[in-house]
Amino acid sequence: MNFTQEQLDNWRDYEEVRQSGTWNMYAPQARAATGLTKEEYSFVMHNYSELKEAAWGRGNDVLEKRQDDV
Repeated sequence: MNFTQEQLDNWRDYEEVRQSGTWNMYAPQARAATGLTKEEYSFVMHNYSELKEAAWGRGNDVLEKRQDDV
C-alpha cells in the first residue's frame, strides 16, 4: 500500500507517544498527546505495521524531527 507523507508523519507522531510508554495507546489521553484527529489515529492503529514498514523503507527515523519542526 502506498501512504502519503502526511500518513507517515501521523504514524511518527503516534510512535513517539507509544515509545514514551506514558499511556495505553487505547486511552483518550494517548490520542490527545499525538495531536491526531480520531480518524487519523484510527487509521494509524489499523495500519500500524504497514505504516511502520513504509516509514522505515523510506529511511524515516522515528525520532528524527521533521524539517518543519526545526
